[in-house]
Amino acid sequence: MALLDEGSGLLFTAAPGTASTALQAALLERGGVVQVPATDAARIDGIDVKHATAAQLVGGGFLAPDHGLRVVTTTRNPFDFYVAEYERSRRRWVHELRQPDSWVYATPGAVGRIVDAVTLDFTDWLALAVDGPGERRVNRGHVDEADVVLRMEHLEHDIRTLLDIDLTVAPVNVTDRERAYWRSYDAAGRALVETAHAADLERFSYAF
Repeated sequence: MALLDEGSGLLFTAAPGTASTALQAALLERGGVVQVPATDAARIDGIDVKHATAAQLVGGGFLAPDHGLRVVTTTRNPFDFYVAEYERSRRRWVHELRQPDSWVYATPGAVGRIVDAVTLDFTDWLALAVDGPGERRVNRGHVDEADVVLRMEHLEHDIRTLLDIDLTVAPVNVTDRERAYWRSYDAAGRALVETAHAADLERFSYAF
């Protein structure tokens, strides 16, 4: 779900795989925020409630079109993002395939992506993940609509600098994996991300 801080006029949307769960836990503990929508349902009218964008919330009638809020979201170094997605799929999400009512069966393409991660090596999986015309963005829908984008690697610094909020963000849902993401890349994989995510790398000062 998104979190609304009416006092400061901020709407925090949860971009998948970018420490959004940790950020929301810290904001809820701090107080002064409410969930949008105010429900525990996983999906409503085709919307992934946990990771809904502001535009999706407006389209679903959960947020006024003229809400006037500053939309805040998170992003992540794309090199690290893909390694995390690959490892989560292989170690955590693959077990969801045993659950008939799992979110993976309600999310278009999720089952295929999990199977690809289990059956392909990282570079081959990565080539499929970034395949397609135009540049890729980490969670494009969230980032393109946001007024403020916080970098996962510098969350507390960016929150303080960009939002003037002092907040301690403790890790949540951390996958047990090799932290040195660069060990997963060969030259071909690195080139794929450098080309596909040139805009992310430049805008957020990310590097290999």
